[in-house]
Amino acid sequence: MRIKVHPEVIRLIAVLAALEVEGVTRAVSRMPLSHDPKRAARLRVEGGRLELELHLAFLYGEDLLAVARQAQQAVQRAVENLVGTEVASVDIVVEDIDFRKTDAKAES
Repeated sequence: MRIKVHPEVIRLIAVLAALEVEGVTRAVSRMPLSHDPKRAARLRVEGGRLELELHLAFLYGEDLLAVARQAQQAVQRAVENLVGTEVASVDIVVEDIDFRKTDAKAES
């Protein structure tokens, strides 16, 4: 018996794992006018190993490199644990910065 995981499911797992990282605010679709989070991830299979590229927005003021590294690790861990396939690489593209809304109390 064989179980196959559809590539769109793998892309969704990757995006959801990245969104759990503090400092990542949203997935940015690579297709204009699409709000489908799976469209923020690109997937390639090379020699039985997965290569992922995610397009994400980050919170202004965060250490982009540190948050991106955490997202890479979270994505790799989630995909390998849930799908059982080795992840060769996770590339993160910083597509946008989102600004934090300040609290009125903090300004006074």
